Amino acid sequence: MSGSLSPTITSLITDAAVKYALPLDVLVAMVLVESGGNPWAYNPEPHYRYLVDVRTGKPFRPLSVSELASEIPPADFPSFPGVPRDAEWWGQQASWGLLQVMGAVAREAGYRESFLTALCDPWTGLDYGARHLRHQLNRYGNIRDAIVAYNTGNAVKDASGAYSAAGAAYLAKVEDHRVLSA
Repeated sequence: MSGSLSPTITSLITDAAVKYALPLDVLVAMVLVESGGNPWAYNPEPHYRYLVDVRTGKPFRPLSVSELASEIPPADFPSFPGVPRDAEWWGQQASWGLLQVMGAVAREAGYRESFLTALCDPWTGLDYGARHLRHQLNRYGNIRDAIVAYNTGNAVKDASGAYSAAGAAYLAKVEDHRVLSA
């Protein structure tokens, strides 16, 4: 089932699947799709503007039009002591580690390390990613919707019952890897 994953990574994925009661083949496939099994995978996503207040773990206030267009965080955007605001700002707008967890999603789920780079630790990234997938599974009730929501933020379907193009494409990639890793 491990495909091109190391035995250590495969063991950690198994542990995360058990901890969060998730299908092992889904987690393996998502790791392969998201990072190719590289725990140091990093992807800046500058158009992602869902941000979290590190002090409260709740969504940061809505951004103004000029703030949405800016590369500089607003003066009231919080960070941890000793962490530059722009490091937190850009870190929340990037995906990290084996499951490419968005920094803001990890913050919302309780991640309190000063720097988001620690999400590249294999267990840390898997734990927060699997926790997020479990949250989506609890929210939607089925694994296909949970997979789509993991990637796109929701599993909304149109009147015909179809996912968005991005959601359908992501689901197809994960399902292809499920078959290949089985």
